[in-house]
Amino acid sequence: MTESCSLHEVPLLREITVPNAGISPELTVREVVGIFQRDETLLALPIIDGGEFLGIISRKVLFFRHLGRPFTMELFGKKPIRLLLEEHPFALDAGLDVNSAMERLVTADPSLEIDSFPVMEGTRCLGIASVALLMMSIARTQARLLETLNRLTARIREEVDTASRIQQDLLPLPAGRFGNIAISAEMVTSTEIGGDFYDYVQLADGTVCIVMGDVSGHGVQAGMVTTAAKASLHTLIAAGTTTPARLLAGMNNAILATAQQRLLMTCIAISINQERRIATIANAGHSFPYLHRHSPRLLERIENASGFPLGFESDAAYGEWIIPFGEGDRLFLYTDGIIEATDQAGNDFGYDRFETFLREHGDVPAEILRRQLFSAIRHFTDTENLEDDVTLLIASFNNGPQEQS
Repeated sequence: MTESCSLHEVPLLREITVPNAGISPELTVREVVGIFQRDETLLALPIIDGGEFLGIISRKVLFFRHLGRPFTMELFGKKPIRLLLEEHPFALDAGLDVNSAMERLVTADPSLEIDSFPVMEGTRCLGIASVALLMMSIARTQARLLETLNRLTARIREEVDTASRIQQDLLPLPAGRFGNIAISAEMVTSTEIGGDFYDYVQLADGTVCIVMGDVSGHGVQAGMVTTAAKASLHTLIAAGTTTPARLLAGMNNAILATAQQRLLMTCIAISINQERRIATIANAGHSFPYLHRHSPRLLERIENASGFPLGFESDAAYGEWIIPFGEGDRLFLYTDGIIEATDQAGNDFGYDRFETFLREHGDVPAEILRRQLFSAIRHFTDTENLEDDVTLLIASFNNGPQEQS
């Protein structure tokens, strides 16, 4: 039996019913008392007359209500039991599952004064079910369900961990150097499977291509979109598509086919031509990158060439913007998890704090800058568990040796 089936294996009421052929309504009260005294497990007896169910006589009602007063046995002992009959007792259908049976019982008797009830199949009484046995059956069912859920949870956890490792393996190394261009990047996910994505690659002519994306969501679906982005990016580059605008257009169609407009991805693509010392930027609704220029020393937010996010519409076209990018310059790419990180009072980390940080730390080695920024965000939010994925990538133009952390 599969686990998915066992989740629905809830016993029916007939399975916990104690069969009882019943007694004649003409038996005397004393004779019925004797039956109860000989079998202490009996909680109630059906009263049957010629195959017709008339009602029940309950042990509790018989002994505590009818015979609990002095001299009642002398008064009733020789009378037929039909005089004490419960003609319209609470009864339930044998085909009910135990959970539904308990729900109906509590509705009819919230204080659970009933200790047993007849179980019916049509007009025929199959026997008596005890409330205690009903509750035990529900408890066993819940225990089995909990055990199954625990197994499924462990399996899902294992599969999510595997998916998380695969997603991390899809990312390039956190640091790389291609001629004069040094890359330093870090991604921290708020859940096991994040919606942020970055990649970088050197093309055959020495141009360095950088891509960063942010899916509108988390979890397995977001992970599928980032995987589609990674696969389509490298497929496009292998096929000779290398300009930022054409890369975004190709990735857009791949993500639209994967997510079918249920999830979108903001994305930015930048190609850095080392020989010409320029950076070409195309932006699909992503957070605007910052340029920290070495000379003259300034911090600039590049707000040009922005279009719709990937996965929004088919065959979307994206514009490009070219900026000088030379010795000592740095580009900062990031996801909005940095800007939207909130403190305990609900205030955003925001652009002002981010820009102040970049101005004050713009010349710090990239690996150290990353650590300091993530530390500043955690200090601001006063938590280690961020509400959104946070990604930062720094591209530096440096003729000298690779930066050290």
